[in-house]
Amino acid sequence: MQNMNHEQTEIQSVDGRSTSQKLSMRATTPPAEVPGYRLTQFLGSGAFGQVWVGIDLNTGRSVAVKFYLHRGGVNWSLLSREVKNLVTLSADRHVVQVLEVGWDADPPYYVMELVGGGSLEDLLERRPRLPVTEAVAMFRKIGVGLNHCHGKGVLHCDIKPANILLGDDAEPRLADFGQSRLSHEQTPALGTLFYMAPEQADLNSTPDASWDVYAAGAILYRMLIGTPPYRSEEVVEQIDTAGSLPKRLERYREAIASGAVPDGHLQHRGVDRPLARIISKCLAVDPKARYANVQQILDDLAKRETSRTRRPLMLLGIVGPLLVLLATTFFGYRSIKQASTSTMGALRTEAFGSNQLAASFAARTLESEIARYFQLARDEAANPELTQQLRDTFASAEVQQTLAEIAAMKTPALTHGKSAPRDRLLDNPQRIDLDNVLSKRLARYIGDNARDRRLQLATMFITDTEGTILGIVYDDTVDESENSAGRNFCYRTYFHGGHVDFSKSDVTIGQIPPLTSTHLSAAFPSTATRLWKVAVSTPIYLTDDRSKPDAIFVVTINLGDFELLQSKEGANQIAVLVEAREGDSRGTILQHPLMDARRVAGLKGEAKSYQMSTVLMDKLLSGGDADYLDPLAKSLDGQAYAGPWIAAMQPVELPELSSAGDEILAGPRGTLGSTADLLVLVQYRLETVMAPVHQMRSALLVEGAAALASILMVTLTLWFFVRRVAMTGTDVADSDVGHPTIPRGSTETMPAK
Repeated sequence: MQNMNHEQTEIQSVDGRSTSQKLSMRATTPPAEVPGYRLTQFLGSGAFGQVWVGIDLNTGRSVAVKFYLHRGGVNWSLLSREVKNLVTLSADRHVVQVLEVGWDADPPYYVMELVGGGSLEDLLERRPRLPVTEAVAMFRKIGVGLNHCHGKGVLHCDIKPANILLGDDAEPRLADFGQSRLSHEQTPALGTLFYMAPEQADLNSTPDASWDVYAAGAILYRMLIGTPPYRSEEVVEQIDTAGSLPKRLERYREAIASGAVPDGHLQHRGVDRPLARIISKCLAVDPKARYANVQQILDDLAKRETSRTRRPLMLLGIVGPLLVLLATTFFGYRSIKQASTSTMGALRTEAFGSNQLAASFAARTLESEIARYFQLARDEAANPELTQQLRDTFASAEVQQTLAEIAAMKTPALTHGKSAPRDRLLDNPQRIDLDNVLSKRLARYIGDNARDRRLQLATMFITDTEGTILGIVYDDTVDESENSAGRNFCYRTYFHGGHVDFSKSDVTIGQIPPLTSTHLSAAFPSTATRLWKVAVSTPIYLTDDRSKPDAIFVVTINLGDFELLQSKEGANQIAVLVEAREGDSRGTILQHPLMDARRVAGLKGEAKSYQMSTVLMDKLLSGGDADYLDPLAKSLDGQAYAGPWIAAMQPVELPELSSAGDEILAGPRGTLGSTADLLVLVQYRLETVMAPVHQMRSALLVEGAAALASILMVTLTLWFFVRRVAMTGTDVADSDVGHPTIPRGSTETMPAK
């Protein structure tokens, strides 16, 4: 062999090379005339002859004429074999056609068709890598030509890109059958390095169809990767320095046996798994692991093409039903969602209307409760024992003096500290007797002995006409520091009957007149428990002079003691009392089940207050529907009230006196929030209202999911069986996952990673 950087076939002797060099120098003149043809152009020279372009004088057809420049020795044998095999294969369009043979001419020649597209080697010099589709098409046509050769009993034994000529239509044609052998021959034939099967590189080898299989695989590998398998500068150098031909062939076999299995095709993005398996099987080092003949390659190519043709249908077969399922799922879910939304809207409207009715009922009920407290205050203020003791107390000169000293402190704020007049008043016997009478009266409304469990009082007290508390009793024992006797509260609404409390530091004692009719005070927090209270106050007249009251009688009620506002903590529907008076406290939650729960547990209320936003309150007051978020849900123990509620609000109208002044009448019905002091808010947990819809939707979704899963399972099962039927007859390897590689020394195909 010559330098391995060039693709060579069989090695020439030194004399042969010298002769070829001399002959090539005379390439300007044809070696001989060919009857019936005019030779026009030197096309090229090979190891044993020249090729000229000629024109058929009869038809004008361009032809190629190959001259063999020696009759003797191996040259004549090559000519005989090549011409004989070409004639045998002349019917196949993928083999160069022989038109005429000059067997007895000197030098011998044969005329063949002129293939004007150059060789595949020329194409790969210009375009080292071909697209996968083009390379596979070329490979299949080469395979068809080889298979025809094998079918005629001819083994090419030197398939390489230089020996594949391309017509003007880019159709490949097998050429140069100088190394070809008949299938029954035992004579070895050497091919071209890196296209020659390793077992072929042996002077004692026997020709086999698998040699052409290996060479075809090497050609496809080169068309895709740009270089034949196993070829590298290092390997070429090792072969070039080996010396003799047997040694060079041995080095070639060793290079393939010890080299890394070619995997360039496995990394090629356009090479699919079936094609990668075909290439790997063609290039198997062990002939037993290789395709036994070219027909097997063509069969696998046909299976691959069938699979690729079927793939869109198979894809459609699975994607189509999935798209139908997806569309069904989408429209089914949308229908369920729309139905749920419509149902929830209807339920919400109905629940809101029901809530408004409940709020209206709650407001009327609370008005009735307040009216009872109004009547209680008037009855107790007129009690003979109480009024007599009050006269006795006012008759005490010490009491009068002490009250005057307290009033002289000017502002109520100054009376709330420790002072000598207050201490004397607390110790006064007549005042203590007044406390005793008040205590006896209060006992009728507290604890288990209350005459009316619906009427629960927190405190009962009497103030003078300046607003100083003269006597006071509590529903529970309090420290002297928390006892309000001797302190002035003329700034409170329960004294002056106004709409809001004044500042205790900005008013002057004696300048604020007392109320003249029964009154419900603004809500205020208890100093002891921080729970909200209201007071019902009424004037006391000790004489027939009605121009000015002689005292003010006051009872206070914990808002949590109103029967209407007592509900289980965390219930789904609760009534809440809201401050309605204009000012900074508007919208403040005055009573709530959570506040009751704290009181029952003996806990003080929080110092901070909770308010709903003005925007939300105005919307509820106007009768609008809105998702209501309970302000107390933000407290540390208010998680039970988290989430949206449906809320409705109604004003609480205060009772009025009859024209005779001795009967409590229901208040007039005004517009929402007109002049009301209190608002009743009834809230219903939205989650509870919508629970049936959520349950229905969940059930429908579960049933729908089960139906879709069943349809999907049936579809996949049918698709699986259809695919199995469609794949009947397909080689088991076609269903393997991954690209196979052929380990050296193995007769089996292994899947690649």
